[in-house]
Amino acid sequence: MSRRRIIELLETSGYMPVEPPILQPADVFLDLVGEDIRTRLFTTEDQAGTELCLRPELTIPICRHHMAGGNAARAANYGYLGPAFRFRPGETGEFLQAGIESIGRDDTLAADAEVMALSASLASAGGLADPSITLGDSAIFTAFVDGLGFAPRAARRLRRALGARARVEAALKEVSQPVGGDDQGILTALSTADPDEARALVEDLMALARIEPVGGRTSAEIAERFIEKSARAGAAPLPDAALTCLEALIHLEVPAREAPGLLKRLAGVASLPLDPIIDQFVARLDAFEERNLPVSDMTFCGWSGGRLDYYTGFTFEMRGNQDRTTPPAVSGGRFDGLMERLGADGTVPAVGAALWLDRLPAGGEA
Repeated sequence: MSRRRIIELLETSGYMPVEPPILQPADVFLDLVGEDIRTRLFTTEDQAGTELCLRPELTIPICRHHMAGGNAARAANYGYLGPAFRFRPGETGEFLQAGIESIGRDDTLAADAEVMALSASLASAGGLADPSITLGDSAIFTAFVDGLGFAPRAARRLRRALGARARVEAALKEVSQPVGGDDQGILTALSTADPDEARALVEDLMALARIEPVGGRTSAEIAERFIEKSARAGAAPLPDAALTCLEALIHLEVPAREAPGLLKRLAGVASLPLDPIIDQFVARLDAFEERNLPVSDMTFCGWSGGRLDYYTGFTFEMRGNQDRTTPPAVSGGRFDGLMERLGADGTVPAVGAALWLDRLPAGGEA
């Protein structure tokens, strides 16, 4: 797939390419994605000691570029093609990424369908014809988690695990286990402290005990896990029915058109009023079909969702096969809350997608 062809497709579709700086402030990614991403970043420092990183993806840099250019709520379409840098097991840490971001559009369903259709066109130009398409929905997953009564920190832990079924299963097992034992003393102390004090307490205890972070985890990340456990220790145990309901959602893998009925039945069993958000899922499928997208070939997976923490709604992945444990060649979705987290005055609708050129059959030819 030639880079010239990518640029032509972006420009003719109204997505003008931009090139944000390769060096980015590391704290932006750590704050928005979580400390878990630290082990995948390539970091350095400037002369003032500010931690920087090579951009691990381009959505956040594009959104920062958008905010620097004026009113964050204005409508704009961006395209990009350039290198990204992130540790990827079994793959190179430097890779070419192309993508699109549509920001500020109120016609969200039409924007979703446009991004999906253009992503399919770009993938086809890269040799990925008739891809396997997986749909997820972070908003549906979040509605179930919140409605079932998971504590806020446990709910965030579960949302951050979206994107791989094994990872979500492990997170559910972790947040549903009873806490206490050897940790009970520190958990009791943490339960009465505010988050900043709790984080400082854990880091001070680690320093006094001369405990070095292991497994790539930082002191801040370890502190966050202790704070999460302290919150669970003070919460009432979740009913078995709630855990069973979420397990059923995680294991749901069905044709996209079958998903709404099953989701409504599952929500009914749990007495959760989720019809409006599920109806929105149906309306999006209708919008896809208006774009002649192959909805009948799409699969909804309850565990699927943005692999980065800023996704807030529908997500999708495209692969050349049915094996959903392999990395996607294309992924994207809706991230309506990202601009506000970057400093905008309120929620700004946004949807986008990224293509890994080295995962496309035609690669990233010149």
